[in-house]
Amino acid sequence: MALRKLKHIEIEEDFKLIGIHCQLEGYKLAFNLNKFLNISLEHFDYSIKINKFDCVFEMFKHVSETYNTKIYLFSNKSFGNIQSNEPNLFDNINSNVYLIDEKRNIDFFLKIEGGSFNYTSLMNKIHEIPMVQSCYLINLKSQKSKYNLIFE
Repeated sequence: MALRKLKHIEIEEDFKLIGIHCQLEGYKLAFNLNKFLNISLEHFDYSIKINKFDCVFEMFKHVSETYNTKIYLFSNKSFGNIQSNEPNLFDNINSNVYLIDEKRNIDFFLKIEGGSFNYTSLMNKIHEIPMVQSCYLINLKSQKSKYNLIFE
């Protein structure tokens, strides 16, 4: 059986991405978003290979069949183990790996697929959460980062 590889896949931008700066842990932010936005984010781990390293990112998901939307809350930073190819004193070197490398300063992202929302009102509600410094809409320019946002 012959294998074929796709060299380029065009990704439609049918989602909005909100960057969130906050000092909360992921589960605490998800709890507060559930409370303030009246949604039901549930935890699952998202594993992906970035630059040949296995990384696990904290992720929460909400699906609404009524409004035909999917909402994902995910961390931008994963603490990964990088294995060295050369023999040295340390077998593994701990390093931070970012899901969206061009936005390293953002702690969490809220990805909203489908539905029609008033994003100004939504961001005002997120600003009301204690320990959230700021949030704003993100426009990704790099196709490489968009490929990391395909969760299913």
